[in-house]
Amino acid sequence: MKLFLRRIACAAIALAIPAFAEAPDPLPDEQFPDTLRMNQIQVIGTHNSYHQRPPEERLKMVIAITKEARGWDYSHAPLDVQLDRGVRSFEIDLHDLEGVWQVFHVPGFDEGTSCRIFTDCLETVRAWSEAHPRHVPIVILLEIKEDMARMDHRIKMPDAAAMDRMDADIRSVFSEEQLLSPDDVRGDHDTLEEAVLSDGWPTLADARGKVLFELHSRGEPRDLYLAGRPSAEGRAIFPRSKPGDPDAAFMVRDNPQSKDTPELVRRGYVVRTRADSGLGRDRSLEAMVNRRDAGMAGGAQYVHTDFPPGEAHPEHGYVLLFPGKEVMRVNPVNGPAALVTENE
Repeated sequence: MKLFLRRIACAAIALAIPAFAEAPDPLPDEQFPDTLRMNQIQVIGTHNSYHQRPPEERLKMVIAITKEARGWDYSHAPLDVQLDRGVRSFEIDLHDLEGVWQVFHVPGFDEGTSCRIFTDCLETVRAWSEAHPRHVPIVILLEIKEDMARMDHRIKMPDAAAMDRMDADIRSVFSEEQLLSPDDVRGDHDTLEEAVLSDGWPTLADARGKVLFELHSRGEPRDLYLAGRPSAEGRAIFPRSKPGDPDAAFMVRDNPQSKDTPELVRRGYVVRTRADSGLGRDRSLEAMVNRRDAGMAGGAQYVHTDFPPGEAHPEHGYVLLFPGKEVMRVNPVNGPAALVTENE
């Protein structure tokens, strides 16, 4: 199903509107029939979606201490600009700082962010969503950086109250109609896993215009969030899980070459991968393209990158796009065969 998105000029005279006005570009999301399920498409996401490059001198100083800081040398566009460019999934790092969930990477060294306060990030997404109600679901991954409490004593380790506050923050911005929650997907089933493996995920007819959250953290944050709620009952966020868990619905395979990703997708789980992950020191164009292609072919629905549309690699121009320079497509692993063929 080939996209043929072209600029459509307004019929200024016929509509009696100013001659300079133009109709907006149709969303690429409109290429998909409403009968498709939301897990039968692939979209582009960004890694550390809020990130802004540290000041030059600070970056040089930290790189001299640890080469890992070379990975901080980039800035993402604001979230709404990324959405305009076709990104439909974000990853946001959270720190419980002074009783407020705040968004940045590393305290003191890499704090540049396009939206510092969690709810401000959400407001940006909500405003864009309300202006584009036919979008496919936007997925936001939330990673709690509890280890950063060792670097900054103001950052608190998460507790039950903080996890409740995270839910409250989400629901203070998004209405129940705008949010796709675990309860929505589980329905009358005993567990979330049972629901996605039997009934499946909602169709696009039911999921357009909605936002879904995933708790990217494991260990204690996950345990606190699920305490007394094994299938995330009443929660706003889908926990990161593994097959066999009562809450198993959303999986993470950061390695784009993970062998089990296609089978997870076929069974009905949703999977996130990172197209640029695991490159080590080899960030040549060939290496990045190979990782990208593997991530796409595996069928992970959310393929995350540091180099989304509009933010190409500064040296060799690598950017994450699907074949045909598209920003989303029918999933090649579990999508209807006729639509997959048309989409290639």
